[in-house]
Amino acid sequence: MDVIKALWRGIARSISPSPKPRVSARAVSSNTRSGEEVIKSPPMEIIGECLSNDEFVRYVEALDIPNPLPTRIFLHHTWKPTPETWRGLSTIMAMKAYYERQLWRDSQGRLREGWTAGPHLFVAQDGIWLFSDLRYDGVGVYGHNYRTRHLEMVGDYDVNKPTDPILESTIVALGALHERLGLDVHKLNFHRDFSSKSCPGWVVTKEWIIPLIDDWITEYRRTKNQDQGALRQSLQRMIADLLLPTNPHTALVKSAEARGLLGALTNEVPMEIDDRAYIVQLFAEALLVPVPEWDKVQSLDEFERQPSSQPRPGLRAALTAHSEPVSPLAPPPTDPYHFDGTIR
Repeated sequence: MDVIKALWRGIARSISPSPKPRVSARAVSSNTRSGEEVIKSPPMEIIGECLSNDEFVRYVEALDIPNPLPTRIFLHHTWKPTPETWRGLSTIMAMKAYYERQLWRDSQGRLREGWTAGPHLFVAQDGIWLFSDLRYDGVGVYGHNYRTRHLEMVGDYDVNKPTDPILESTIVALGALHERLGLDVHKLNFHRDFSSKSCPGWVVTKEWIIPLIDDWITEYRRTKNQDQGALRQSLQRMIADLLLPTNPHTALVKSAEARGLLGALTNEVPMEIDDRAYIVQLFAEALLVPVPEWDKVQSLDEFERQPSSQPRPGLRAALTAHSEPVSPLAPPPTDPYHFDGTIR
């Protein structure tokens, strides 16, 4: 009987996966084996650009995000740095250097130095900083980094709520991302939903911040619809004497509206083409071209669908030539950049 029990225990252990331990940069550094090879990760690629609220909205509108699309957005706070210690690009570069020194183990158990991704956005008093590429997964919450995006509010919000301009920019960034990705803002995630941390700060609650984001999205949609409809209405008034009244329920009129055409120029005309009956109707189309960029002709529909402005060029070249001294960012007693996720 004892032999059978021992055999059963051995079989059970072989088919049951061992729980994966939570490994932090600090834990790895204190449990390294003597003489163990450390694989150096390539330098972390970041955007490193600070955008105003309006610039960020236009940037997100024009962003080409590959499948699979994100399904969740997480809100964080940095705890440290705070707005008082924030130094813009110097702090961003210091955080990049800090991440590149951290040790972690990959899925094969190999020891590596340097993360390859981090949070996507840092919102500070000087604007919305692009860190890891928003098109791809980053690192933010242990076990919950696949198909997620992460925004860090600069500051410690365990006692006091964030205020403008950080609060305003956070609302804009979260609103623009939820709208662009087609996500329900009422399902916004906090870091503490999946952790014992207070992040994004105990005084930041969903009951408080989600309605603010929801209001921003409502106003964004209203303004967007007004702006897009103004040109079309103006053109329709200009050629009103050429357009004919139509039945909105016919197949041709429905298709014309879906294609962004201005309106009907003729009534429906029955025709026979190659011994088959057709209904034909001519519709007005509008083409636009910016002066003097004559090679950038667009249809009215294409014009209305495009972002209001293209994002300005990145600062990758400026970062390469960056000569401003970078202040070291010493980790605080409780590490706010603790590795809680899967490195991509």
